[in-house]
Amino acid sequence: MKKILFSISFLFSFYFSNAQDLKLRNEFRQQRLENEKKLDQYFLTNTARYSDKEKEDLKSRLAGFTGVIPVFYSAEETGANATANVDELQNGTIPGVSAITGNGVKITVFDEGRVHDTHEQFTTSRAVNKEASTLAKSAHTTSVTGVIIGNGTATGNFTQSSVSYPKANAKGVLPQATTDSYLFSTTALGDKFEKLTSLSDLNISNHSYGANNGWNKPGAANTYYWYGNYDFSHLDTYSGTYGTDDSKFDKIVYSQPNQIIIKSTGNYFGIGPVANSTKYRYDTVAGNWVQFAPGDELPPANCSLGYNCIGYGSLAKNIITVGAVNQLTTTGQKYTQSSDVVKYSSGSAGPRKDGAVKPDLVAVGVDMIMPNYTSNSVNNSYLVSLGTSYASAVVSGIAGALTQVQRNLQSNSTLIFKADEMKALLTHTANEAGRPGPDVWYGWGLVDAKKAAQVLVNKLTEDAVFSRNTLQSGNVFTKEIQATGSEPLKVSISWLDPAIVPFTTDDDMQNNHASRLVNDLDLRVVEVSSGTTYYPWKLDISNPNANATKGDNTVDNVEQVVIDSPTTGGIYRIEVGNKNSLVNQDGNSATQDFALVATGTKKIVTMSVNNLIKDDVKIYPTRTKDVVNINLENEAERIALFDMNGKLIFETTDKAKSQIINLNKFPSSVYIITIKTKSGIISKKIIKE
Repeated sequence: MKKILFSISFLFSFYFSNAQDLKLRNEFRQQRLENEKKLDQYFLTNTARYSDKEKEDLKSRLAGFTGVIPVFYSAEETGANATANVDELQNGTIPGVSAITGNGVKITVFDEGRVHDTHEQFTTSRAVNKEASTLAKSAHTTSVTGVIIGNGTATGNFTQSSVSYPKANAKGVLPQATTDSYLFSTTALGDKFEKLTSLSDLNISNHSYGANNGWNKPGAANTYYWYGNYDFSHLDTYSGTYGTDDSKFDKIVYSQPNQIIIKSTGNYFGIGPVANSTKYRYDTVAGNWVQFAPGDELPPANCSLGYNCIGYGSLAKNIITVGAVNQLTTTGQKYTQSSDVVKYSSGSAGPRKDGAVKPDLVAVGVDMIMPNYTSNSVNNSYLVSLGTSYASAVVSGIAGALTQVQRNLQSNSTLIFKADEMKALLTHTANEAGRPGPDVWYGWGLVDAKKAAQVLVNKLTEDAVFSRNTLQSGNVFTKEIQATGSEPLKVSISWLDPAIVPFTTDDDMQNNHASRLVNDLDLRVVEVSSGTTYYPWKLDISNPNANATKGDNTVDNVEQVVIDSPTTGGIYRIEVGNKNSLVNQDGNSATQDFALVATGTKKIVTMSVNNLIKDDVKIYPTRTKDVVNINLENEAERIALFDMNGKLIFETTDKAKSQIINLNKFPSSVYIITIKTKSGIISKKIIKE
């Protein structure tokens, strides 16, 4: 009977999930068809500007409309590995983490064309095209894919602008992983949203494309187009506005929490005409483009105030949006301090118009060496390029690397993270960049694969917290932690929020700063002894360039509390509550899952362990290539060694006060040694190198 009930429950869940996906696919298809009809009407009043071939291409790249103006997606154009500490994962130099190559990991790439799958960086068929073979290959797709999975084994150099570069430096983040490649444009498989809802095995997907609101320079000529309603405002645009595409991304991830969508910010910062440029604006009455007249007030360059030039599709709540920074000039290109990090000059800046942090993260995206595509017969072409596209690809690769780390730690080859877990892990462990706390250029900071992996290792011995929890509406989740005092105490949460209806009027899209959250969770950390309450970071939408402050954050679905100087050994209580009633995507009452990360913590020691410490238990070295020594004041009742799956791999009841445990026959990994005496039990993490 139990088996029958389980099967019925499973089938109900399966069919319900598929019904939800089908509902979204049909919704997105209908929206696409309506937008295509609207685009056809636009073409009728702008017949001279586009050839028939251009019209078909633009229709497949349609991102939506800026008011009545159609906006089109375009692609957004190894020291980056060193800066993000990916090299330390690849080399296996992190205690407890074996070498990470991406073996068994797959990243899905949505880009402008098919990947050049026969390039020497993708040997053994690791880059797989999933679209029709009649579609064109793309240099941009090939380069993005190379940043993620380039094998780095090619020898020799290539030359660009009279400078010689080693091909080996085209090594990607995951040199043994695979990619599935799809077009972000509309194909026989549908548009990108229809594809995202119909592919059954999606986990991590990279999206290095964007839509520009504001000044556009579509070609090489000195001609600029103003994508804004000039009759409504000469100054502001729809940048920063949570649009239809953002709502679609949020619906997909909320419905399918396993989808980790990583998106570039765009390269639109500073774009604007000069004195001799030809400049056009859209006449909303005539329905066509007209030149600016002499004496017309010209809108300023994009992000002229230093913020607000991220377009539709990169402002969703449930995705990870990535900006780009320059190569670091420090020794080994390693991060040492905030001032090491310099923004890529063209990288778009946030925030979202409600003041939410965007981008979420930054990574190196400048002077990247990567594979290139020139023709089907050339499999060894390379280039050096730059852009947020490649920063996004670095973060996608890191998400895959952390997946492999966790699989190795848990001996589970099919484990995958959920989107809120990955976002919490990456934003929590990012290195400070720019102003203190989050800001509109660097988001939560510079991605750090090593620090993120260390959280996964430290969680095993309760020296860090990383968990996914469920909040009941009106209840407060609590957890007590103990501060080490040797570093800041940091606590972060992230959750997948239901999509909200995007604004549609010019006034709302440009001037409405109301929060885009549906379920507003509240993170607080309370020092138990004093009752002092610590609040999360937040930006000031009225002054986005100002330093972040701390208080009640009502716009971000990432909240982070940092206590710079916690009390050594102090007990702190994490509290997570919510405002109003928690609901699901349909507006019905629901619970809300959230991911929690805390560092600067240590395992809360019980009284029996305190007594045991007084017995002067000595376990050394805790990092070894062969043996571990144990010295006790009292006789041991039991000594046991466990692997990271909790499997007992060694046990002795020898009562000797001095013992040697030989680890030579065990593989390099992290182990837990447990010792029981009459005073209690103590556990210690041991790293076998």
